[in-house]
Amino acid sequence: MYVSSKSPEIEIDARVDRNCAIWFAKDSFDPSTYLNGRRVAGESFLKGFLKHADVDECVALVNGPNGLDAFKDFVAETGVDTPVRGVFRHQSDAIHPVSSVFISTPNVQNQLWARGHFGHEKYSICGLTHTINTTAVMEGAFLTRAAPQKPWDAVICTSQAVKSAMLRMFERTDEYLVDRFGSSPPLPQLPVIPLGVDTEAFAHDDDKRKTLREQLGFTNKDVVFLTVARLAPALKFDPIPVFLALREAQRILGDKKRLHYMVCGYYPDEHSEKVFEDAANELLEEGRFHVFDGQIQDNVKSCFSAADVFLFPIDNFQESFGVALVEAMSAGLPVIASDWDGVKDTVSEGVGNLVPTMSTTSEQSAPEGQRYSQGLLSYPQYSTNTSAQIEINMPALIDAIVTCADKKGLRSKFGNKGVRRAKSVYDWSVIIPQMQDLWQDLAEIRRHAGQVTSTVPFAPPPMDYMASFPSQAIDAAQDQFVIRETDYSVKEMFSLRRYANAKRSFENEDTLARVYDAVRALSPQAVSVESTAESLQFNPLTVGRCLVWLLKYGFLQRLAT
Repeated sequence: MYVSSKSPEIEIDARVDRNCAIWFAKDSFDPSTYLNGRRVAGESFLKGFLKHADVDECVALVNGPNGLDAFKDFVAETGVDTPVRGVFRHQSDAIHPVSSVFISTPNVQNQLWARGHFGHEKYSICGLTHTINTTAVMEGAFLTRAAPQKPWDAVICTSQAVKSAMLRMFERTDEYLVDRFGSSPPLPQLPVIPLGVDTEAFAHDDDKRKTLREQLGFTNKDVVFLTVARLAPALKFDPIPVFLALREAQRILGDKKRLHYMVCGYYPDEHSEKVFEDAANELLEEGRFHVFDGQIQDNVKSCFSAADVFLFPIDNFQESFGVALVEAMSAGLPVIASDWDGVKDTVSEGVGNLVPTMSTTSEQSAPEGQRYSQGLLSYPQYSTNTSAQIEINMPALIDAIVTCADKKGLRSKFGNKGVRRAKSVYDWSVIIPQMQDLWQDLAEIRRHAGQVTSTVPFAPPPMDYMASFPSQAIDAAQDQFVIRETDYSVKEMFSLRRYANAKRSFENEDTLARVYDAVRALSPQAVSVESTAESLQFNPLTVGRCLVWLLKYGFLQRLAT
């Protein structure tokens, strides 16, 4: 939660200082054009701002009359009667007396340069992080540091892990700038303020629960696990470890419970659909996998109400916060989530289970950073290859599923605490005042600075700047692993996940199989990255990548240290 540092006795233009001009581009606030998290979050923010911000006027920076009309239409649809004022972007100093500009991206370098035409002390620029591992954002981190950014500017980070990642990217840029020019500019403010949700919009609905569960033929014996997300293995999460965990949990529970997995989203392409559907058919009993179109809003509400547990098995850098998790808490669902990025902040004790994650190291993931920066990997390939190097602890995931399925009282306890946490921490009525505190603080910093005169380290190894996302990185010397008996092979899982179809796989099937065979040959003796590499005469970096993949799919188990 952001805490203002402003002096309580200073009341200069306080109300104006707490307002901002919205850099309005319909693409950032309209999920109907293409449904994704950035647009959903943008629309939700703008509605939250209009509803909860205590301001005298709504100011929009637009690219012309059509942009202003679109903004006015948005405001009118919300029913807000606050006066609207439009300012054309090439005249951005005309936002006065408002003194901050909010733009829904961390890439604010163009706005920083544009401000220089009017004087950098004229107003503050405040960006916001969403996905941060694309080429555009990573290059933007460098370009922002190289642009005329000032201490009265800010980039809002949606979690502590995102802040750590942004700082690491800025540090890499500064190392370069100091080496080349002898100095680096001051850092912008990097406050941590999470994304918000209209919690009432996702409140549990008994009628919708009854209708959908009757439609699917569910009884009290059926326990439904739900994930709401884009159904894209390359860009959101790999479903196969989830299917494996659900299958094993069902074996443990026997006839006591019937486990179902419900997903609400959409397949962006045929490849994604094949991964989900083929894996579900192979690994889950018939009738246990249910897909609902998440582009239909009523489906989302019905699924949240009909489910018993929310699963958020994120193993992908594309996901940097997870609004759906907060929506699920608002609906009263207990959560089982990977110990990942902003999820670490969101899932506090008592609202569910955080399942540990493990990744490769910075050095082991270096090929992805190099190839992506050179254009040898597309973004989906880059994202798939990094996801393949991230494990959600299989035994812990299975245990969390079994426990939640078996204990209805625990589910209720988690769900009730989740509702309270969502309302008290993540409702827009709580988040918007924090953002207003920030804008007021930026105004104070700028006011005391006085008049200002002014006239590649891209794509690092993903596990370098994302080091705070997983619970830990694999330790080549210390971590010990043993075989977990499975009824499936490396070849079957590699084929089921369709890595070969995506091309430029993070490792080839033969290398994975050889590492697995080497570990099995040494069984029951525990192995490490170093001992396995030595037995194969392989590069330890390659072996570490393979071992995390084998952990990811349940072929190995890490021994406690």
